[in-house]
Amino acid sequence: MYYLLTAFGLVYVAYDFSHGAFVPTSALAAVLYAAVAIGLTLLILRKHPGIAHGVVWGIAVSSVAGQLNENMYHLLIRTVPDWLVGAGIAPLTEEVLKFLGVIFICSCVIRPRHWADYVFVGVAVGMGFSVSENAVYYVNMTLENLDSDVRGTLLALLARFIANPLMHSFFTGIAAFGLSRRQPVRWLLIAMAVHFTANFGPSISTALEDAFWPIFPTFLILIGLWAATIVSIVKLRKILPAEDTGVKPQLLGSKA
Repeated sequence: MYYLLTAFGLVYVAYDFSHGAFVPTSALAAVLYAAVAIGLTLLILRKHPGIAHGVVWGIAVSSVAGQLNENMYHLLIRTVPDWLVGAGIAPLTEEVLKFLGVIFICSCVIRPRHWADYVFVGVAVGMGFSVSENAVYYVNMTLENLDSDVRGTLLALLARFIANPLMHSFFTGIAAFGLSRRQPVRWLLIAMAVHFTANFGPSISTALEDAFWPIFPTFLILIGLWAATIVSIVKLRKILPAEDTGVKPQLLGSKA
């Protein structure tokens, strides 16, 4: 089932990208970014199991999540405030799809020995998702810039970097940690809440484009997200590279 779903997702991603408009500059930027991001992920986490599977799953579910987001947007926009729809849809669909990958990989593909193995699979899933999602942003923002393809691509790269390219890894890592603690629902909801908070600033700014005040919560949320990501990286570095901790192999559902 896991491999079938992954294959279906990859085919859908390929189909989705092949039917989208793009220019060579944005396509090159997307390819280079993907190569660097995926390469660093595989290199840094190479001693942990399931990393390649996580990256591939993240890529595979990205277009499916995008389609679900679009359908739910059209379904809810007439009855729910714009800012709430914009901020609330993605955390539901994206975090569930990414978390399913963590469950599949940690139960069917690898045998996690430590809570960190769950978290790093979540990080890999989030990075794969981010690579595919950012590629779409690069293409769209380049096409929207009528002055220069190069300028549009550079602005897209800058905007997505400021928005934190590690945020999806952070969200999915939170949910994956809960899986290792036998509290998957609680921590998945926490991941959704953090994702919603991250989306709140841009969403309210878009909905109230004539107002100036939304810029303040937007920047506060952005700074907080970066700070939380950096603190998490520092703490996780203490257990890199993976070593034999002497802990017995830990299966899904066992106590951490």
